[in-house]
Amino acid sequence: MKRAVADTPYILGEQFTAADVVVGALIWWGLKFKLLPELPELVAYTNRLGERPALQRQIAEDEALAQKDGH
Repeated sequence: MKRAVADTPYILGEQFTAADVVVGALIWWGLKFKLLPELPELVAYTNRLGERPALQRQIAEDEALAQKDGH
């Protein structure tokens, strides 16, 4: 997995695909809960995903809902 995200920006190459949605979520959760080692390649990959506008919008919506519910 480390090599898949070290050699290219996304899992299948230069283009963001559904594979990045699935695998990226797994890597993000794995890093967040310390289930995966914080390898520079994995951190850089999740940072690239975090720069995507759609993910930024979703995180903002999640945070707004959490504040609304008092969490």
